[in-house]
Amino acid sequence: MPAHGVALSAILFAAVGIGSRSANAQDCPTAQSAREGFVVERGERSKTEVFHVDASVVRTILRYDGKSLLETTQFQGLFQLERLDRGRRTVFQPKTDLATLFPLKPGEGSTVAFEVKEASRSTMTRTVSLSVKPGEDMYIGPCKYAVLKIERKEAFGDAPPSFINFDHYASELKLVLAKE
Repeated sequence: MPAHGVALSAILFAAVGIGSRSANAQDCPTAQSAREGFVVERGERSKTEVFHVDASVVRTILRYDGKSLLETTQFQGLFQLERLDRGRRTVFQPKTDLATLFPLKPGEGSTVAFEVKEASRSTMTRTVSLSVKPGEDMYIGPCKYAVLKIERKEAFGDAPPSFINFDHYASELKLVLAKE
């Protein structure tokens, strides 16, 4: 079944430039324009600002009714490095070099361990396992993106990884466009 026909929790764009670039709601973020930042809208009240800090790091700020709820720093838009959720900060320190996992290719898999630090808890280990599957083109309004379907499993401590979801990942934007 095509990616656009699968029951997905997809995000909708109104690609609005954050920098000095002027844009209208029909502009589609590209690999080049995404570096300047763009906004992902999930209805009138929910907006996520996406910034590419450098070639590998992506920052997001989720706002609801203008109030910041969640800020993340992610490696390639796929692995969380830091999360500020309503004032509660969590840091995910990878125990391996994440750069060696990219570019992602169908048929590949990887497992990465992170040291997780929260102010209110002791340090723990989180393991993230990814299995990259071929994807299909995904349309978000008039915008077309090649996506990879990534099976995500996670575990804390010594527990075996359990299935979390499938991410529909647009490597061009360094962003998960939908979860299934």
